[in-house]
Amino acid sequence: MASKTTEKKEVTTKRRVRAEGQVSLPVYDASGKEVGKREVAAEIFAAKVNRTLLHEVVRWQRAKKRAGTHSTQTRAEMTGGGAKPWKQKGTGRARAGSNTSPLWVGGGIAHGPKPRSYEFSMNKKERKAAICSALSARTEEGKILVLNDFSLKGIKTKEAQAVLKAIGVPARTRAVVIVADEEGIEIKSLKNLEKVTTLKPQGLNVYDVINARYVILTGKGLDGVEARLK
Repeated sequence: MASKTTEKKEVTTKRRVRAEGQVSLPVYDASGKEVGKREVAAEIFAAKVNRTLLHEVVRWQRAKKRAGTHSTQTRAEMTGGGAKPWKQKGTGRARAGSNTSPLWVGGGIAHGPKPRSYEFSMNKKERKAAICSALSARTEEGKILVLNDFSLKGIKTKEAQAVLKAIGVPARTRAVVIVADEEGIEIKSLKNLEKVTTLKPQGLNVYDVINARYVILTGKGLDGVEARLK
C-alpha cells in the first residue's frame, strides 16, 4: 500500500510541474517552413481538458445568441370567441362556450412559448478555464499552428489562402485565425474565406475553437492570447 501511495504522489508531482512549466509550439513562416519553437504557458495550452465545463460554456454561448422572440396567442389574446357557438343542450354535441378555446382547431394555444431570455450566468473563472481547456485539447491533437507572419503585401484573399495551405490547412476546412488588432490587412484578407473565422485575442471563445479543425495564431495574436489568459 505504501508503494502505491508513493507512486500516486510522484505522478501528481509530475503533473503539477508540467502545469507550472512551459510548452513549446512550432512556428512557421508564410511559406510553410518551420522556423523555430515558441515557448507558451502550460496552464493555457497544456491544461487538463474538462469536457463537462466545455459543454456548459458552449451551452451558455448558444443561449446568449437566442433571440427568444417566439410568441403564441392564448385564448384571451385572440379575436372573436364572443358568441357561444351553439346552445348548451339539445344538439347532441359537446358543450362549447367559445371558438377560441385551445380544444378547437384554430383556437388559442395553452401554455405556449412567450418572449423570454435564455441567458444564464457563468463566472469569469469558469469561462477562462474553459478557453484554456479548449486550446489544450487542440494542442494535444496537434491542431494549433503558430504563424510567424502572413507577409501579405496587400489585401489579397488568394494570398492569405495560399499561406494557410502552405502551413497544412486544407482548403475549405473550418479554421480559426487569431490575429492582433493592428493586423488589419490579414483580417480583411481572410474575411472572404467561407470556412475561416478571424478573431482578435479578446474575442477568442470556446465555441469557435472546438467548432474548428485548426487554430492558427499569429505571433502578435499569441501574445494577446497569453496576456488575456495569464
